[in-house]
Amino acid sequence: MVAFLLALGSLFFVKPSLEHLEAINYEVLIIMFSLMISVAGISEANFFSKVAIFLTSKFFTLRWIGLVIVLSTFLLGMWITNDAVLLTLVPFTIYVMRQIKEERYALTIVIMQTFAANMGSALTPMGDPQNIYLYHFYDLGFGEFIMATLPITLSALILIIGATWLMLPNTFVHPIMVSPRLDKKKLLLELLVFTSVLLLILRVVYPLYVLGFAFVINLLIYPHLFRKVDYLLLLTFVSFFVLTYNLANWNLIQDFASGFLDSNLSVYLAGLGFSQVMSNVPAAVLLATFTDKTYWVYLLQGVNVGAMGSVIGSLASLITFKFVIREFSSEKKTYLLTYTALSFIFIVIISAVLFIIFH
Repeated sequence: MVAFLLALGSLFFVKPSLEHLEAINYEVLIIMFSLMISVAGISEANFFSKVAIFLTSKFFTLRWIGLVIVLSTFLLGMWITNDAVLLTLVPFTIYVMRQIKEERYALTIVIMQTFAANMGSALTPMGDPQNIYLYHFYDLGFGEFIMATLPITLSALILIIGATWLMLPNTFVHPIMVSPRLDKKKLLLELLVFTSVLLLILRVVYPLYVLGFAFVINLLIYPHLFRKVDYLLLLTFVSFFVLTYNLANWNLIQDFASGFLDSNLSVYLAGLGFSQVMSNVPAAVLLATFTDKTYWVYLLQGVNVGAMGSVIGSLASLITFKFVIREFSSEKKTYLLTYTALSFIFIVIISAVLFIIFH
């Protein structure tokens, strides 16, 4: 709503025209829509729960079960968007902890899952909405993108494993879990849609092919999945495309941005700082408008590290917080304090690693 009102207000200063329609990045919207609908189908097919339950059934201590859940979240985040991972695996974590009578540690694992989803998804173009956008906005190659984000993911992985290991006791547990039935037909069809999105990201196929493929399969077979698409997020992107186009045409904003976003450090700090107050997705869309391609690495790194920090640093983090409010309402203050404290420790360490490597 805020993004829409800002976009609407900016039209009073920049006359509406057909150029506003051209300013919308339809390829990004198609990728996000197709990912959302395919991931919803894969989740409904019980694939993620099946994998997670299989892995956790092989371990018999709380520490190792927690590590497996967190690492599963981390790895899945590289391939599907962080919000989809958390929507699927956070309820699973709460379910597992209740089954093994260790609910008091659920909050700890959920916090580490949130870090894992945000930092695992930082690696790939398809992992985060802001990554999808910046990948296409700057016309980046897959390899150079990975090289820019790999230090974030590797250093975060070490921190996440270390923190999870220290925060969970190595006590023996007896998991009691019933594995759900896998819907192989739905899984296969939605994996085909998901694969077509990956081919689009790698620029092997065209956007309209992917959109048509996703529409036909789901309209004919699984029309209910259209209700699971986050249309508000897509509309938020459209609003920011319009807003940033208008801002880019204001001389005052242009002068301010050119004087501020003119070094590696300032671009990185802008991405990191703006993410804390407006979330990293809109921060990426806004700042990319004024950031020269020379500094794309630092903007990409800033908004991805900026997923941590405040609870609104990433839209995905708010999903976890919703679950905490609903399932552990009396613990929300503890959650916020612990999450925020660990976030800023992680930010300082990862930023130091990036400074050493890219200085």
